Amino acid sequence: MLDAELRPLCDALIGRDIAVSDRSLVELARAHRVDALLAQRSGRQDAVRAAAAKALADERAIVEICEGARQRNVDLLILKGTALAYTHYPVPHSRPHDDIDLFIRHRDRAAMADVLTRLGYVRDAEADAEVWTGQCHYARRSATGATVIDVHWRVVNPVVFVGAIDFELAWRRSIAIPALGPSARTLRPSDTLLLACIHRVAHHRDRIDLLWLWDVHLLASRMTEAEFTEFEAAAFESKAARVSARGLSLAVECFDTPVPRALLERLRDARDEPSAAFLNTALSPFDVALTDWSALGGWRERATLLREHLLPPASYMRQRYPACPAVLLPFAYLHRIAAGAPRWFSR
Repeated sequence: MLDAELRPLCDALIGRDIAVSDRSLVELARAHRVDALLAQRSGRQDAVRAAAAKALADERAIVEICEGARQRNVDLLILKGTALAYTHYPVPHSRPHDDIDLFIRHRDRAAMADVLTRLGYVRDAEADAEVWTGQCHYARRSATGATVIDVHWRVVNPVVFVGAIDFELAWRRSIAIPALGPSARTLRPSDTLLLACIHRVAHHRDRIDLLWLWDVHLLASRMTEAEFTEFEAAAFESKAARVSARGLSLAVECFDTPVPRALLERLRDARDEPSAAFLNTALSPFDVALTDWSALGGWRERATLLREHLLPPASYMRQRYPACPAVLLPFAYLHRIAAGAPRWFSR
């Protein structure tokens, strides 16, 4: 059930007669990152201007990245909030995002890294991995703040969702984003809706975040019958039907989103879906690792998963422990394991 304190904010977002200038409502909207949407309703130009300035800076960054990728023959899809800002929101700055999510082929990682490096982005100190993660991060800092790029070769990390959206298929049925230049493309609406439902549980354990649910609301509100059919087929094929039902059900509860009732019932009735474990808000990082372990096909992949978690590359360890002499690096590994253990079991 929806938390009672969120009801007035949900009502305000869908245009019901609510005092949108109420300070507690504004603070709640900021916590859920829908303050720019609320500000447009209330006419608070100060908040709108700040959001617009950030969106303009991100827009310039996206255009130059897309052009750089085109020059290197890297096919690129813009994901999640960055794309939705231009395809479903009334103005781009009404959909804030902390980073810019990009989706590429696995084989294009080195070329994409070169594109970003040439544009002044620096990769975060993080370990390369093949199993437990399908993304890496870059940032470029300036006087106006940081632009953060999240490069994906899998749309989400948990292995149970690994086949949810295949790049080749997504690329063939992708759509253009003209406002971001001739090279900018994103997922078709049914795939975008599937990713919106998956992302909020795969990485955020079914947390109630109104911005993500507003994404689901806008997407579902514009879906045709044919697009809902495509979405349903993809949800069952990727074994993410119950996860999809959860996202849609919350959007209906919060915003009266027009979703076919029969579709919701079919999605809720899905069985044999390991991904449904992510609907447990108490899932710990160790629990997630166990779902990865169970979803992997053989012992070689499981051994790789274990090695990636416990024994990342020495190059990464030297970044994390720059003052540690090479001869003492084994002790740095032990320290990393011991220091990280409490986080693995936190809920």
